[in-house]
Amino acid sequence: MDIRLYLTPLPFERADVNDKTVVVIDVLRSSTSICASLKAGARGVIPTAGPGEAAEMRSKIGPDTTLLAGERDGVKIENFNLGNSPLEFVEDAVRGKYIIITTTNGTAIFSKAGKARLVLSCGLVNVSLTARRAADENRDVMIVCAGEKGGFSIEDTLCGGMLIHLLNTVHKKEVTLSDAGSLALLLYRANKTAIRQSIAQGEHGRYLTSIGFKKDVEFATEVDALPVLPVLKDGRLILESDADITK
Repeated sequence: MDIRLYLTPLPFERADVNDKTVVVIDVLRSSTSICASLKAGARGVIPTAGPGEAAEMRSKIGPDTTLLAGERDGVKIENFNLGNSPLEFVEDAVRGKYIIITTTNGTAIFSKAGKARLVLSCGLVNVSLTARRAADENRDVMIVCAGEKGGFSIEDTLCGGMLIHLLNTVHKKEVTLSDAGSLALLLYRANKTAIRQSIAQGEHGRYLTSIGFKKDVEFATEVDALPVLPVLKDGRLILESDADITK
């Protein structure tokens, strides 16, 4: 299994995703919020690149069945129903709705990734289930770290490294890694007993804590806390149940 990890989204834009499994990682926080939404009963999550596109999508689908969610620089977008805190996406708020989401770093990646054979949204909260699904698919894997404003982020790279570790050790895949993938794996193995601390002390973890989202950082670093599998189908992330991937 060839695994290429992208530390930031920019080089992924030029990648050939044909016949690949693509895993999009944005631990803080869109991947975590997507999992929380689907776990709470949302019909689907529609990732968009910006607020304008999100509003257009809501007009197309209809306001009665949709909610707008998103942030810029960590703060909820004005006139949106929800921000990007996974703690907001509870059953009373989202059940039966389509969540149209736009975030600073993570959601725009899906427009490129959507051309792949299989596209998964992964955070630490669902990393083991993601690894299992990618292993079952048994295709070459591209792991895209959302990063932070076009730059490196420790949380996404750690999660990518953990995903590689699980594919190699739990699912017994012989993996060939890009240099960035090797770096991510080394980073994970050096910090696997201190994942939460490493992320909380990272640049984006510190920033979110400073603007009042310390609990989000804590929640997003609970490994396998939300064992659901968001799969991109026709531009929408929907729930693929555990029964669907059991062989």
